[in-house]
Amino acid sequence: MRYSSSMLGLAAFGAIAIAAPNLLAQTAAPASGPVAGAALVPPTIAVVDMQRVVVESAAGRSIQSQLEGERRKIRDQISKLEEELKNGENELRRQRSVMSPDAVNEQAQALQRKQADAQRIVQERQEAFSKGSNDATNVVLDNMRDIVQTLSAERHVGMVVRKEVVLSMSDKNMDITDDVIQRLNTKLPSVTVTIPPPGALAADPATGAAGPAPAATPPAKGSKK
Repeated sequence: MRYSSSMLGLAAFGAIAIAAPNLLAQTAAPASGPVAGAALVPPTIAVVDMQRVVVESAAGRSIQSQLEGERRKIRDQISKLEEELKNGENELRRQRSVMSPDAVNEQAQALQRKQADAQRIVQERQEAFSKGSNDATNVVLDNMRDIVQTLSAERHVGMVVRKEVVLSMSDKNMDITDDVIQRLNTKLPSVTVTIPPPGALAADPATGAAGPAPAATPPAKGSKK
């Protein structure tokens, strides 16, 4: 299961449907009548709160802790860029009256370039943050899926659905979220979040989407490094 939403992308997570074997009972057709199809046996249904798994599991908490540190770094960098731009604008206002029109125009263009660079840097940091967050969350979801499949086989569950899409649940025992979290904590106590470094994501000219940066070309033999 792979997702590409911002932050943990929890709203995009779909329902999990896991079919357990041997849940369809075959019914013999009457000798005098037409051949009947297989009689469907109502499957045993379980429910998993995927948001709780991502947020409350040990692995999910480790991801959130690491992401909060990255958020602070991004906020600090944005604040620094904003302060630099503000100082540049104030300096231009102070010196404008004693500068030639050409000099004023040159300084204004330099400020515009700095603003464009700042916007590019912020966008790159946000894209890198989203990729690191999504990749780490997908590790949790992949392991959760394996655990749900194991529990389904052990308990002869025919279908597992996401709790957010359930309108009514008369039996609370259908909710296996606690069991999933317990097993996930044992199997996957933490996940390392890897944020791509600046420049690691490059825009695809065809789609505009972020993608891996091209690999550097090794120097030719005999050339100076």
